[in-house]
Amino acid sequence: MIVSRHTSRSLDSDEPDTATPTPPRPTVPTRRPGEGELTQGQHRLDPALRLSVQRPAPGVVVVSMNGDIDLAAAPRVTELIRQRLTAATLRALIVDLSMISFIDTTGGELLLQAQRRAQQRGIDMHVVPGQGCVRRLLDLTGIDASLNCHDSVSTALAHARHQ
Repeated sequence: MIVSRHTSRSLDSDEPDTATPTPPRPTVPTRRPGEGELTQGQHRLDPALRLSVQRPAPGVVVVSMNGDIDLAAAPRVTELIRQRLTAATLRALIVDLSMISFIDTTGGELLLQAQRRAQQRGIDMHVVPGQGCVRRLLDLTGIDASLNCHDSVSTALAHARHQ
């Protein structure tokens, strides 16, 4: 005789089964209070990395990024920065990371490599980390001491024009 978990009725009886088993409940990841909620002025960003390049002044390039910088995005970012650093007339490169929603140590290493390349070519590199995850990564790892960090693109532009 086989007994079901959901009922004490045996499976080989002739009685119709009237008890319907309850489906298992999916596990829901727990969240801390306020996690995932947006405060005023924040935007939910697509994790795909978006890149844009602007030339606000002769010899100055601003590379803005929006999304995630991780191991998957590193080759794209590295190639874009390498291309900008090999430009013949470039005096200053500004990397705007203020809209980055996630960065890991790959992104930190990428910034250090870009800084070394810029120094080798005599180009000033300025970084705008913003107030979020990029700022935290740079502070925690001490990378900010090796970079020219600024609070905004306009501040970085002012420094780039005076050098």
